[in-house]
Order: sequence, then C-alpha cells, then structure tokens
Amino acid sequence: MLRYSECLLRPMEENDLVQILNWRNSERIREVMFSDHIITWEEHLRWSKNIFSGNANVKVFIFEFKNRPLGSVSLNNIDLYNKRCNWGFYIGDEDAPKGSGLAMGFLALEYVFEKMHFNKLCSEVLASNIISQKYHLKLGFRYEGCFKRHVYKKGKYEDVFCYGHFKEIWNVIKVKLFKKCFEEACCS
Repeated sequence: MLRYSECLLRPMEENDLVQILNWRNSERIREVMFSDHIITWEEHLRWSKNIFSGNANVKVFIFEFKNRPLGSVSLNNIDLYNKRCNWGFYIGDEDAPKGSGLAMGFLALEYVFEKMHFNKLCSEVLASNIISQKYHLKLGFRYEGCFKRHVYKKGKYEDVFCYGHFKEIWNVIKVKLFKKCFEEACCS
C-alpha cells in the first residue's frame, strides 16, 4: 500500500513527452484505448502543443510515487459552466507498485471535486475492458449507459460504457476510499 504523502499528481511538463509517448505506444496501453495505432512523434507534438498552448478544455497530469513517474491522467471536455469533464488515465510503468492505479484515481477525484470544484466526472470505457469497469466501480463511479457499436477496433464495432461520478458521492466515500488506497489515516 502506498503513502498519500509520497504520491503526487502534477501538471505534465515538456520533459515528460518522451515518457508519455513510450507509455501510450506500448501494446498494453494501446489495447484498451479507443485509438490504438502507433502514435508518431509528430502527432504527439501536435497533441502536446494543444496542451501547452493553454487550451482550457484539456489538462494532463503525471502521477508520481516517490518522485517516480508511473502514469498519466487527462481531463478533457472541461465544461466550466456545467462543472463537469471527462477523464482518461493509465499506469504506464509496468513495474508500478500494487495499488498505484487506485491511488492515482483518488488523487484525480480529489483534484476534480476539491480543486476544480466540479459537480461531475464522466468516463467512457470499452465494453471489452472489464478491468477498467471494475476500477471505476471501486472508485465510486456509477454506470450510466451504453453507446452501442461506438468504436471501431480490430475489424469490428465495439460498445462503450458510460460512467459518472458526482461530488456528493465523493464527499460520502472519500474517507473510506482513502483507507483503501493509502497506509496512513485520512486527515479530513
């Protein structure tokens, strides 16, 4: 189990770009993404230029444990008026300590609901990605519906499941979830 004090969700920096591209192009990550082609350096630079240009619709973070980058969280479709956004995430480091994904999810929820003061975090998960579906439920997300035959992968169309998490649910489960994620006691 990880310690909260040793975990960090920090904004992506330019010197993270090579690591992120390596993670994103790994077969393990591509397999569960909507777009599963090998991303070129040029595509990656165009994507990062959008992030670093101050686009208010997207924020990308690096999850670290003991100053070691382990994964990435992106918040996109940021809607300030309705106080909601979507997220994407992955643990890129194949040797990440057990529990890293749950800790990363906790920090992302904490950021969305306590720093951004949003009402809702939305997620879309491939129907074939059972691990991600269980992960979302562990974090307190609720199943909201299905986009039928929504993504074309491996020669066929695949359904996409929609999940949502709300600030009022976060406020109820935060302490219990903290205890599942971290060694030390929750301070609030």
